[in-house]
Amino acid sequence: MSILNINKLHKEYGRLTALNQLTLNISAGSVFGLLGPNGSGKSTTLGMILGVTNPTSGSYSWFGESGSHEHRKRIGSILEKPNFYPTFSAYKNLQLACLIKEVNEQRINEVLEQVGLFERRHDPFKTYSLGMKQRLAIGSALLANPDVLILDEPTNGLDPKGISEIRQLIIDIAQSGKTIILASHLLDEVQKVCSEFAILNFGNLIHTGKVDDGFGDQVLIEVAADDNTLLEAKISLYPLYEKHRWLKNKIEIQCENNATADDLNRYLVSQGIYVQHLVVIKKNLEQQFMEILSQNA
Repeated sequence: MSILNINKLHKEYGRLTALNQLTLNISAGSVFGLLGPNGSGKSTTLGMILGVTNPTSGSYSWFGESGSHEHRKRIGSILEKPNFYPTFSAYKNLQLACLIKEVNEQRINEVLEQVGLFERRHDPFKTYSLGMKQRLAIGSALLANPDVLILDEPTNGLDPKGISEIRQLIIDIAQSGKTIILASHLLDEVQKVCSEFAILNFGNLIHTGKVDDGFGDQVLIEVAADDNTLLEAKISLYPLYEKHRWLKNKIEIQCENNATADDLNRYLVSQGIYVQHLVVIKKNLEQQFMEILSQNA
């Protein structure tokens, strides 16, 4: 079931197009990553679907209906850095949040347990590390027990320990059944916590898909023979074949990850083809991501 439908959402600031005709569908229960460099349109997108920023054109709908104040109550979000009263404790800051959100204070201890801050609940906010401050912000967003949690660069500025803690917290929240929409410029972050993703660049949607299908270490094999036309016809029948493309006088074949050059060579020999060139290339996640960006610059 689709929980968010975005249809040709567009935002212009004078001559600058911040988001260009974005169309996306996000499924309930997914952890959806909006991936892209700084300035790609991620925060603009989140601002519009939360009703903070007005679109120039286009539309979106939550839960199958046009956005309304009631729908907004079912969404928790963090768009900026955590902002709490520095001398107040975590518990007291969440008490104020409960008043604003009209939530029963009984939720506070439950949320503090969930984000790992229960033991520090009476300590002033100013004594918290950046990671703890971010966890408290996520706790505040969870107070109303929303169906959807929206996070904009949740690990920005954190040390490795803080990053690991936030990532694990996101995974735990997702396993409770909530839909999470996460914007990040970090490929590793999206790959580790998201189930689906979209890549934005200069306001344009340039790629979308499932993380398992879209990003994984690729095995590529460059091959050439006397008769490349016959070679091209035969490689598509190779059992571990996925796809191929031409590189001047060579063919680059993408294979399943367990493919080896020896296996491919034996297969080609069995088909009466003896290669002149056979090289294995492995592309990691970062190389694939940068390739997608460069192809759509």
